[in-house]
Amino acid sequence: MLDSPLVRTLIRLSIEEDLALGDVTSENCVAEDSFATADVIARESLVVCGLSLVPWIFLERDIPVEIEFLSEDGAQVEAGESLLRLRGASRDLLSTERIILNFLQRMSGVATVSRRYAGESGDLTVLDTRKTIPGWRVLDKYAVSVGGCRNHRFGLGDMILVKNNHVDAAKGASRGERMRAALSEISRRKPFFLPVEVEVRDQEELQVALEFSPTAVLLDNMSDDEILASVKLIKSTRPQTVIEASGGMTRERIQSLQGLGVDAVSVGALTTRSPNVDISMRLEIEQ
Repeated sequence: MLDSPLVRTLIRLSIEEDLALGDVTSENCVAEDSFATADVIARESLVVCGLSLVPWIFLERDIPVEIEFLSEDGAQVEAGESLLRLRGASRDLLSTERIILNFLQRMSGVATVSRRYAGESGDLTVLDTRKTIPGWRVLDKYAVSVGGCRNHRFGLGDMILVKNNHVDAAKGASRGERMRAALSEISRRKPFFLPVEVEVRDQEELQVALEFSPTAVLLDNMSDDEILASVKLIKSTRPQTVIEASGGMTRERIQSLQGLGVDAVSVGALTTRSPNVDISMRLEIEQ
């Protein structure tokens, strides 16, 4: 996943935005022939993510640096543990510090939150969404998977997902009629290999959606009673259909869904509400 050209482009952008005018502080107070060892250290309990980007960062800068990995992506570490050790020119390490930390703090933050969700989801599969930082989708979704949750669509071309606005944009006097119109067009025009998921808001839309044998049905913002009724209808009509729930999926809400017959939940909060974790770099100048 991380071999995507988009990731390399993002690394180059991060270098450009920080070093377009050079590192005037290091260049004016650190000797050119100074060398140092630097440890990248977790300052809180976290799930490590993004270490494999570090060599690419130095490669893009064309800087010779020795890298010793002391942890790995997916590892749970505690405050004070070193994640990796770098040795190189002091100026190079200082000018690359924030670039490295920005990637590690964001990605480890998403992985840490995803690990919490995955650990409390029981038999439910927790899916991410396309609610990612622009340009960061590959990294955000990689971090989600490192944390133990699953990736949904990477882009609009991965699968057909009929959402509320698609239905509302179709012709018809009722939601059911508009749903039928939208799905009829899709059935007529779509490539045969694309899976189809349909978002439904009520029983009327669900009944129509099931007529078209979708791969998955997304139950949007339904109460427990509505979910139970929907699951019963799906299991009796199209038992092979994957049942996903969405809308306000907090960790507490996910726990309450266990035993209702839902297969998966989609959680935008994995990438929209994950705080950066605290990671720092400490330099030791070689004498």
